Amino acid sequence: MLIVAALTMAIICGAVIVSGWFAGVLVDRWERVFWAGSVLGCVAVAVFAAAAAPGGVDARRTCARISWLLRVGLLVFVAAPALCILAMVGDFYRL
Repeated sequence: MLIVAALTMAIICGAVIVSGWFAGVLVDRWERVFWAGSVLGCVAVAVFAAAAAPGGVDARRTCARISWLLRVGLLVFVAAPALCILAMVGDFYRL
């Protein structure tokens, strides 16, 4: 999941750069949404990295921690690109 999250964020950032969209071009309202998505993308990578970290002595607590981190990571992983795409579409159509 960590590799997939990192690749997805790299693809989104690359697509944004190639298409000419970057933070200074967006209208302020949409720029905030875009940066929220970017920050959430970094958080998703960090959460998946924390889930991949070795556990402790107690296997039950380790499994619960990994399960919780994966659920949070998946939620953030889906929300991050959605916010970035929403910001670009909202700015393009002047919503």
